[in-house]
Amino acid sequence: MVINLGFYKRKPGLSREQFSRHWESIHGPLIRSIPNIDQYLIRYVQHHLTPDIVFPMPDGQLYDGFSEAWFPSIAARTELFGLPFFLQKVIEDERNFLDMEATRWLVIDEPKVMIPAPAETKPAFVA
Repeated sequence: MVINLGFYKRKPGLSREQFSRHWESIHGPLIRSIPNIDQYLIRYVQHHLTPDIVFPMPDGQLYDGFSEAWFPSIAARTELFGLPFFLQKVIEDERNFLDMEATRWLVIDEPKVMIPAPAETKPAFVA
């Protein structure tokens, strides 16, 4: 399993509310609409944040949100990111609400779960 963390700032000129509404109501459903999404993505979670000036990210950025994208493998991640739908629809939509210059990605493989959640609280796909 591979987890991709994305850290996002809203596009200049958008309020936090506009950013959050677009990400949740437009971008999330767009990702869900990718044909055969279940073969590429195990879980997708959005975290909508209020930037914290007391504890900013290590690079000093004040992010408006971050996402978790869980993939079964690096190959699945690579394949999803290369799909014409992803390139033409998802990436283009990101330009509508994200500051692309401030976007940061981390890829983590094989997470080590130290305290597991009860089985009934583990959603397969969250947006």
